[in-house]
Amino acid sequence: MENNRKILSPLVSSNLPTEFGNFKILAFESGIEPLPHVVLQNMDGLSSIPNVRIHSECMTGDVFGSTKCDCGEQLKASMEYIEEHGGVLIYLRQEGRNIGLINKLKAYHLQDQGMDTIEANHSLGFLTDQRTYEDALAILRYFNFKSI
Repeated sequence: MENNRKILSPLVSSNLPTEFGNFKILAFESGIEPLPHVVLQNMDGLSSIPNVRIHSECMTGDVFGSTKCDCGEQLKASMEYIEEHGGVLIYLRQEGRNIGLINKLKAYHLQDQGMDTIEANHSLGFLTDQRTYEDALAILRYFNFKSI
C-alpha cells in the first residue's frame, strides 16, 4: 500500500496476439480465484494522458454475443481503439453488475417475463448496480498514471 492506498501487482504477464492486434496481457488478483482481473496493455504511441477502458465481465455478451446487451461490441471497440491509440483495458470480474453469472441468468429469465434489468435485479434482492471500482483504481496505481 502506498499512503494507505491499495496497489495491485500483476501475478503474471505475457504477450497476447489477437484479431485486433498485439497486446501485453497481465493478470491481477481479483479475490475470485481462479478468475483474475485482466489487463490488456498497448503502450505503443501512448500519450501523456493514456486511454483507459474499464470493462465489467459479461460472459453472455463478451463470449457468446448475446443480443440482450452490447457488452461484447463495447469490448471489441475498446480493443480496436487501444490497439490503434495505445492504453490499457481493465477487465474486471464483475459479472452481471456484480451479482454473478447464475443470478444474471435468473435475471434474464425474469426479463423474458417482461421485467427490465433493474426490476429483475431488485426482484432477486440486489441493488440496481453492485459493481465497485476499488480494484480498478489499485490497478491504475500500479501503472502510475497521473491522469487518464
